[in-house]
Amino acid sequence: MTTPAIDNTPRVPDGITRSRVANFISSGSNFYTMGIHRGLWTYRHSGSPYVGLSVYSVPDLKDAVSQTFQKVTQHERNYGPSWATHWFKINLTIPNVMDGKPAVFQWNMDCEGMVWSTDGIPLQGLTGGDGQERHEYIVTNKAVGGERHTFYIEAACNGMFGVGDNAMVPDPNRYFSIKTADLVVPDKEVQDLYYDLDIIRGIAYDTQNDSPRAREAVWVINEVINQFILEDRESIKRCKALTSEFLSVNNGQARGQHQITAIGNCHIDTAWLWPYAETKRKIARSWSTQIDLMDRYPDYIFTGSQTQQYEWLSEYYPSVFKKIKEKEKKGQWEIIGGSWVEHGMVLNILENEPRFSGFLILLLPQVLKQSGCDYFFTQKLSWNNINKFPRSTFWWTGIDGTNILAHLTPAETYGASVTVSELTKCTKNHHDLEYSNESLLCYGHGDGGGGPTPAMLERLHRLKDVDGLPMVKPGSVLEFFQGIEKNSKGLQAYNGELYLEFHRGTYTTQALVKRGNRISEFLIRDVEILGTMAKILSKANKKKDIGTYAYPIDDLEWAWKLLCLNQFHDCLPGSAIGLAFKDVHKHHREIISKTMSLRHKAQSSIINQRSQDSIENKPQEGMVVFNTVSWERTEVVEVPRKKTNWMGQQWNDSGHEYVLVRNAPGLGVAGYVAHTSDISEIDKKMAYQDTDGGYYILENQNLKATFNHDGQLVSLLDKKTPDRQLIPNGAKGNVLQLYEDVPIYWDAWDVEIYHLQKWKPIEGEASIKIVSEGPLKAELHFRQKISDKSWIEQTISLTCLSERLEFNNLVDWHEAHQFLKVEFVWDIISDHATYEIQYGALRRPTHYNSTIDSAKFEVCGHKFADLSEANYGVALMNNCKYGYATHGNTQRLSLLRSPKGPDENADMGEHKFKYAIYPHQNHFNSSNVVRQAIEFNAPLSLRYAEDQEVKSGMILEPLFKVEPSNQIILDTIKLAEDDNGNGDVLILRLYEAYGGQATALLKSHLDIKQIIISNVLEDDLDEELPRGDVAGSFKLTLHPFQILTLKVQLAK
Repeated sequence: MTTPAIDNTPRVPDGITRSRVANFISSGSNFYTMGIHRGLWTYRHSGSPYVGLSVYSVPDLKDAVSQTFQKVTQHERNYGPSWATHWFKINLTIPNVMDGKPAVFQWNMDCEGMVWSTDGIPLQGLTGGDGQERHEYIVTNKAVGGERHTFYIEAACNGMFGVGDNAMVPDPNRYFSIKTADLVVPDKEVQDLYYDLDIIRGIAYDTQNDSPRAREAVWVINEVINQFILEDRESIKRCKALTSEFLSVNNGQARGQHQITAIGNCHIDTAWLWPYAETKRKIARSWSTQIDLMDRYPDYIFTGSQTQQYEWLSEYYPSVFKKIKEKEKKGQWEIIGGSWVEHGMVLNILENEPRFSGFLILLLPQVLKQSGCDYFFTQKLSWNNINKFPRSTFWWTGIDGTNILAHLTPAETYGASVTVSELTKCTKNHHDLEYSNESLLCYGHGDGGGGPTPAMLERLHRLKDVDGLPMVKPGSVLEFFQGIEKNSKGLQAYNGELYLEFHRGTYTTQALVKRGNRISEFLIRDVEILGTMAKILSKANKKKDIGTYAYPIDDLEWAWKLLCLNQFHDCLPGSAIGLAFKDVHKHHREIISKTMSLRHKAQSSIINQRSQDSIENKPQEGMVVFNTVSWERTEVVEVPRKKTNWMGQQWNDSGHEYVLVRNAPGLGVAGYVAHTSDISEIDKKMAYQDTDGGYYILENQNLKATFNHDGQLVSLLDKKTPDRQLIPNGAKGNVLQLYEDVPIYWDAWDVEIYHLQKWKPIEGEASIKIVSEGPLKAELHFRQKISDKSWIEQTISLTCLSERLEFNNLVDWHEAHQFLKVEFVWDIISDHATYEIQYGALRRPTHYNSTIDSAKFEVCGHKFADLSEANYGVALMNNCKYGYATHGNTQRLSLLRSPKGPDENADMGEHKFKYAIYPHQNHFNSSNVVRQAIEFNAPLSLRYAEDQEVKSGMILEPLFKVEPSNQIILDTIKLAEDDNGNGDVLILRLYEAYGGQATALLKSHLDIKQIIISNVLEDDLDEELPRGDVAGSFKLTLHPFQILTLKVQLAK
């Protein structure tokens, strides 16, 4: 029988032991030569004759290999500047001492790189520097002395996170040097021991410190340090025996242990602190590295999203793409996600899926379900800076009542490193353990790419079943959610938006990007609708000698892909570097130019085909009006040709005449001939000055608005309800305000709650004047100084029949950490405001009763925010803004920010935008707000026409009508994806806009064979839309906020 020996040494205090352990394990300790890191690599060789370096500086390998490379030594020169590319040819000669051993090349330039074979195959990415380093490339697993190896390294002169400073602003002249270019051999025994110690140290210090296992872990590490002598291989074996024995103790029965599924990933921002061009290389570097790791670790499973990145890879790195397809078939590569890029707060699903865009709120459960996605995963809510989100695994209920199974990783990161502390967080932070004892761990370096490292996979192998820790295993995301479905008890439901209490400034930053996005969305929609009209008309007229119209399938796909690319979660939100936004602005210009050309082509086809039907051939001029919304409109418009004199009543400064067009058919085309009853005369002055009070007034049959000298709204009367004064006594609207905007850290991303405490009104220097008295359109104009560097010009307008008061703005903006808003105070009492989201609307509180309420001091919305009592309300609309705030009876629209990082010039320069006020009877739920907001963003499209091209009245009757049309919005008309441009099958997408069940008739003059209910992927759901009692009609019933996709099959 053995008895414990007497330990004659003093017990070492825990703090001292912890420091000793840190010194032994750390790579940067002052006592590096006494620690374990010194022994991880052996037989180090650098320079001649074993390592030969030569360089050529061109962007492409094909060009480089055909040139003469210049020989260089490791420390000979620096390489740059920022974003440059240098190709290194690496010639290695294996030293005889390495014979039979694995040979590894270590390379560190503090920048990113890619290893290429001599035949042009990308092999593996390299990451320089510290923190997310990846310095090693395995040359051969069994070296032969004297053998030669040659390969190339493509060095990109940028780090994993660009070339920025602490504020992430890029330095255009950053240079890099070769810090390491060594041939080494890994010491497998020492590395094995090191990975063991890494786990044991986590158990010692990242679990309950006073638990028996934690205290034993401290003893084991300390004893390993006592035993460790690098030059004594027997001591290494004794140390390894200690660590193996400790880690061999498992959890016993798995049933009672928390189960973690670990999935490798490398989040690659499609643009952020680098432009799109660099992302294409990051994808290849990151994903080729993961393929290599899969070969070395057969149980390793990796997941990747972002369809755009797969498309780029297939185009620029086909050999890597081919390998990914092979790994996917073997189950090691999982493709997830339903969107073109990772949208964060933006939803943009492409191909056969819905083309939605905008800030992500409560629409998502329904869209995911209709897209064939059954699960939702995120970790962003762990970033909340005021309230802790109360759920981890739950059912998320959308605005339409759809439930989707959701999981928020309790590890609170998508870039885990597979450490003991992360595993313990999975249990400590899990809010629903009593319902579901499982969690998902997403590990791998991310944002700049990279992904999992060998060290992470080594830790994962050791952590599968260790006493005192949750059980963890590699697995797919799909397997994880299927396990949740199988093993969970009843889960709680969370009904409401998953509001991120962070990054609220992104609703406003980079205003020009948001404007380009909104314009592009509506232009592409116009092309789809008008292209469908033209194709159907072309088919009907195919026997006539007027040519045929080709529906622009490829152009539309190009436009949608490019638009969705630029909705990436650092592009549309405005949090990338200036170099990235040069691409975004260029893309938006290309989309707008192309879609305007496509729209013109479709309109011309319609005009030409219809002109063939005209029996009159008399000289005349007029307009052809295209209405791409589904209801009839009457509006004041500008004649698209200058210096006309059709009515001779009013012109704008550019020489375009104002005329009133009545009853433009919804989803149809009408003609308006000059000097006829098509264009009616108006005779009433609408703008005038109140000589008593010096106020300026805009007035029509609906509204009377009174402004002071600063352009501030001091009175607004709804003349349909004459006693309704909308501005409280002493209050004002259209008050421009400047807030100090200094966030805690994330400049472009964040506006903090305290910004509301420090602001000033912009007033006192404006001089308002009447620029147009009417009778068709009345306008007031003022110019107001914002600061010594910035100013705003505003034109306030009201047309003769409009129910909207519009504010057209031109701003020259050159501020720093200032936030421009406009405020309206209303004589309305409501505890909620209603904001438009994608295909629906969402209520939010107008009070600060709780921290959850006050955290929503700045919220996102689309085209409007509405404040309504039971029988009356006012909507604040915009044409390119997304940030709102409503508190009590005060509404604000966020206009411009001025952060200085990561784009130091964000939002500097000229801006054009519009907002409008729409007072309405009844609560929002019974109003016309949605239609008004769409009209504000989708103006009538006009074409000047002469002779046979124009005729009075209907030129093309509506393709479809929804009657009644107050609740159901027909938003999309396009050819089906599988129609191949033939015009035989159409897709309609409708939605219920107010939150109540709605019934209506869908009417059409087209010869319809049948209408099949589809999902957003355009898959048939084996259900037909029933026909109505009226010829050419079909019955519609939509539940609250339901999205309905219909596949219309036309008779051939």
